[in-house]
Amino acid sequence: MTPELDSAENLPADSTAGDVNSYEFTEAPAAADASPDAEKAGGGESDAELAAAVHRLADAAERYHDRAQQREGVIDYLRSELELLRRGERRGLLRPLLTQMARLHADLVRQAATLPPDFDSAKAVRLLESYAETLGEALEDNGVVTYQPDEGEPFNPRRHRQVKRQPSTDPATVGLVAAVRQPGYLDIEADSPLAPAEVAVFMAVKEEQ
Repeated sequence: MTPELDSAENLPADSTAGDVNSYEFTEAPAAADASPDAEKAGGGESDAELAAAVHRLADAAERYHDRAQQREGVIDYLRSELELLRRGERRGLLRPLLTQMARLHADLVRQAATLPPDFDSAKAVRLLESYAETLGEALEDNGVVTYQPDEGEPFNPRRHRQVKRQPSTDPATVGLVAAVRQPGYLDIEADSPLAPAEVAVFMAVKEEQ
């Protein structure tokens, strides 16, 4: 078997010319060189793994999008149901008041069509008072009552609204209710006025000398 050497430098030191001629010099292949088939196989594996990962990510994104659309649909449905429920509750709460208002409207129309020829101011007063009583009953049925402060009681900005100043030279009356122009309306359950009573209040003035 003929040995293969990279160059003449690898020959023994005591080699002769014949020994040199007996050697067959060949060039050894580089160890780092890889075969083209191996490179192709490795590259193909990497591409396949990458493509599979991208496909999985796309599937996950599509599933997430579908779930998000389903959630939005459920939220929209619940919102519409809640709005219908609120409308029904409002209608149920207002129904007694609306019924009484409808009766009052019908009564007004009937009275207007049947007024007698001798209808005078006294009869008009009685008619208006009867309508006021009907409306008062409707308010009471819904938890609202009228209230009227007494003259001489302290002005309460929470329940009273000053519409006029009444001059007074008596310091003891300053800040007291002088007169009631219009009663107030109180929500019994909340203990809060819907409309404060309109009053005139005594204000101090200097005496003329």
